[in-house]
Amino acid sequence: MWKWSAYRLAGRRTGINRIRLTVICSACKHLSTVRSSLSKVRNIGIIAHIDAGKTTTTERMLYYAGVSKHIGDVDTGDTITDFLEQERSRGITIQSAAISFPWRDSFTVNLIDTPGHIDFTFEVIRALKVIDACVVILDAVAGVEAQTEKVWGQSQSKPKICFINKMDRMGASFNHTVNDLIGNFMQGTTSKPVLINIPYYEKHPASNDYVFQGVIDVINEKRLTWNPEDPDEITIDDLDGISLKQCNRCKESMIETLTEFDEDLVQHFLEEAEGDYSKVSAQSLNASIRKLTVQNKIVPILCGASFKNIGVQPLLDAVVNYLPSPIEATLPELNDKDIPMKYDPKVGCLVNDNKNFCIAFAFKVITDPIRGKQVYVRIYSGRLNSGNTVYNSTTGEKFKLGKLLVPHAGTSQPVDVLTAGQIGLLTGSTIENNVSTGDTLLSHSLKKDGLKSFDKKKELTLKINPIFIPPPVFGVSIEPRTLSNKKSMENALNTLVTEDPSLSITQNDETGQTVLNGMGELHLEIAKYRLVNDLKADVEFGQLMVSYKETINSETNLETYESDDGYKFSLSVLPNAAHIPNCATYPLGINDNYLVMKNNVKYDKEWRLQVPLESIINSIMASCIVGLQRGGKLANFPLYGCSIKIRGDWSVPLDIETPQEILKITRNLVLTALDDLPTDGYALLEPIMDLDLTIPQSDVGTVLQDLAGARKAQVLSIEDECSPITPAPSSNASFENNERIYIPPDVISTLHTIKDKKKSQDATFNMKKNIKARVPLREITAYTNKLRSLSQGRGEFNIEYFDMEKVTDDRLQSILHDL
Repeated sequence: MWKWSAYRLAGRRTGINRIRLTVICSACKHLSTVRSSLSKVRNIGIIAHIDAGKTTTTERMLYYAGVSKHIGDVDTGDTITDFLEQERSRGITIQSAAISFPWRDSFTVNLIDTPGHIDFTFEVIRALKVIDACVVILDAVAGVEAQTEKVWGQSQSKPKICFINKMDRMGASFNHTVNDLIGNFMQGTTSKPVLINIPYYEKHPASNDYVFQGVIDVINEKRLTWNPEDPDEITIDDLDGISLKQCNRCKESMIETLTEFDEDLVQHFLEEAEGDYSKVSAQSLNASIRKLTVQNKIVPILCGASFKNIGVQPLLDAVVNYLPSPIEATLPELNDKDIPMKYDPKVGCLVNDNKNFCIAFAFKVITDPIRGKQVYVRIYSGRLNSGNTVYNSTTGEKFKLGKLLVPHAGTSQPVDVLTAGQIGLLTGSTIENNVSTGDTLLSHSLKKDGLKSFDKKKELTLKINPIFIPPPVFGVSIEPRTLSNKKSMENALNTLVTEDPSLSITQNDETGQTVLNGMGELHLEIAKYRLVNDLKADVEFGQLMVSYKETINSETNLETYESDDGYKFSLSVLPNAAHIPNCATYPLGINDNYLVMKNNVKYDKEWRLQVPLESIINSIMASCIVGLQRGGKLANFPLYGCSIKIRGDWSVPLDIETPQEILKITRNLVLTALDDLPTDGYALLEPIMDLDLTIPQSDVGTVLQDLAGARKAQVLSIEDECSPITPAPSSNASFENNERIYIPPDVISTLHTIKDKKKSQDATFNMKKNIKARVPLREITAYTNKLRSLSQGRGEFNIEYFDMEKVTDDRLQSILHDL
């Protein structure tokens, strides 16, 4: 498809080649006509700290893949993946966007671009649930940042490659960023970095500054430079001088690292290459890198400057060359580990040796102004056909599929079938009340209504474990402007929380107040904007407030209901008991609450009732959620960290037709159990945040005093954070890690070197301290201005949710008084 790809595949040792990248087939046509084999599919997510260049990199990928004819720009607001009005006006990604595109003719890349802001962390969590691998983008100036640490931890089990972006910026340091990666994520682990390419600089004739112009391909020993006037032109040269020396050292280091894990490469090196690093073939290196990346033993590292169009094509090649296909990725986690599951090269996940079994996972719901509700799904096994009957194993309901689509950010294209490994969209009126985020959908790959051929006790009970939803930490009250607006407000709120489950609605039965809860100030600000402008809700908002919760200190009394017509339920509510032996556990919403049901001897062997067991359990779960949402006795806040335990002798009438009566019975039992607890049986919980501070050394004392005193913080660590001065261009200095990993020294501009020398004369200017602490959210809501005052404007901080903890006695009355 591209001459670039031909070069990368062959790895020829030619002289100077100037090539122009020209798309000779339609990407859109590819999406609708070509279904890549599973081995040619890559499901990836792009993750990073905010402002590292995720969307800019994605836009270049789409341009070079032929999806777009012009390169979208975040600053001008014409990007493909950031298509919401607020994303374009703010210049940030707010929600994850999925898009499919071809690369090198035969490969299909399903890409999800995720937000970098901590308030939208749920978008990252749900993207990581369905992707097979990650591209981690780092800012070459800032290095590893707070959200980089967060997303790296979240994606720990996923194979990944790193792209060090913004190499064209003043202060960019490839050497420092790679060392930062090693120090933060690889020190003390078996995972090691492998440099696929390294930066190449050219001296500017007028200023004598070194300008980032391209990359040195370590495997193929070539220099690639991009024409700043033409994004489609790349010049490929042979290496000489210092570039060749650095490339050779990097290649030797690469081989040393790979041979630590790969016996096949050891054999190739000793026998075919005769122990000569220069004779190790590009094909052998690529095969070894791929194998070890899929095994999560190495992290390939590339560099570039996406805004200047440098390094994006090698990055795309690395995606298809090194990251796993769906049949090489980790199997999805199921609720029943006894059901046999393995990968099959034709059908994907092969469950119970049934090749006609289709499994799909719903990970995102959106509302399209024209098509209505749409659901993003990842197909794990088989084929999902338009018009087929689908069984939702999460809810126990069946429905018929409407049209299927392949996503293209703000637009999409119709298809007749979605196959294993694909990410697609469900549409049509039948999904309106039948699918939610986190549901598992099952279908027959060939028959339109073939569910009867599946084993009810095995295949039809299968569920992929749900997506973890972090609890909200901020809330804002919301009221309709008039009574006639109440229904439209409720509908708009329902749409909002359906699309974004990290938002939640709580209602106070005593005051009638409705509260919208979210992950942070920006999260709620965007939600408020959508309510008013997109969903046309005529509402008024109150002040931002901390989302407190309540919990219970001990187990309640056992409450029982038994009727003559066959209903019998006994339950109690207890704190923190999610896992009890010989019990089935079901999560109840986002407040870390669980339904715990003991094994029922009466129904375990065979279920003979007309109403599916799943419908009975879902009704019990719904009533438990309502009961816990009513809140505790301290301030009517929703209950958190509680388990509702139902005894194993429960029963329902044999002729039961609907589970409606169960809702009423179990809800009343929960409320009665909680009412019997005295007020002192409840405790108030508050969100505790992890605080990451970077401040000048001279301000450490005053900041620590403020943290320990006014902020009630627990200081966890205080460490030095020095920005090393990189060697000048003439320096022979280099950094070696573990005696094998060679990282070339940075080549930096003369102007930058002069500035650094001037700064180094003042040691306190360079020296900063990093403070990590835990602090109640209430005590840090207005911290930005305070830190600016304490550090003369030179301090920075990030916060992220840690846990809910009980409010200490000395602060309880003060908090209750302010509510």
